[in-house]
Amino acid sequence: MTEKLIIEKLSNLEKQNVVSSEKIDRIEIAVGVIAVQSERIDNISGQVNALWEKHDEAFGQDGVVNRVKLHQAGCPRDTMKSRFKELWAAYALLASALLWDLFKSHGGK
Repeated sequence: MTEKLIIEKLSNLEKQNVVSSEKIDRIEIAVGVIAVQSERIDNISGQVNALWEKHDEAFGQDGVVNRVKLHQAGCPRDTMKSRFKELWAAYALLASALLWDLFKSHGGK
């Protein structure tokens, strides 16, 4: 039932002296509160459904997260680690050779 229909039925009950005017006023206020709460619940339900759709898009079979995982899996991580170790070893060797040269050029034995 809609809010207007309920109020009409309550008005009919008031005319028949089944319910007092004060009770009808309180019931009318309660029906208004219930209508507002119902609208809020519907709004929140819609927002929750939208969030679930976004979650499913991100984590679904071809979702963003799976594409990122596949891209990361294609990264040659172990190869890069070994190359960095080789580069640091070469830097250390070059730095020690440079220091040795400086030492020799400044009168070292």
